Amino acid sequence: MHLRDGTGELLDPEWQEFRSLKALQDGVLFTVRDLLSCDFRRGMLDLRFRIDAEDGKSKIVHTLPFKQALSIIPEGKTLPSARTA
Repeated sequence: MHLRDGTGELLDPEWQEFRSLKALQDGVLFTVRDLLSCDFRRGMLDLRFRIDAEDGKSKIVHTLPFKQALSIIPEGKTLPSARTA
């Protein structure tokens, strides 16, 4: 998993093996949300970044922009799954 923002990158030197593409996607989502939560605890939310996951041949097999890892619910809106009484 490599952290990129279009101008720079932070390459992860450690390889993680995933048993399936779904497991990889779940791992990337968890990582992005973990990074966002660290930023949020410091009072900011930086959505400029993405994580690119590559295979052993340096081919990108999954990309997740930070802004796609969360949903922003505007004030006055309800969650789609929320039920009203």
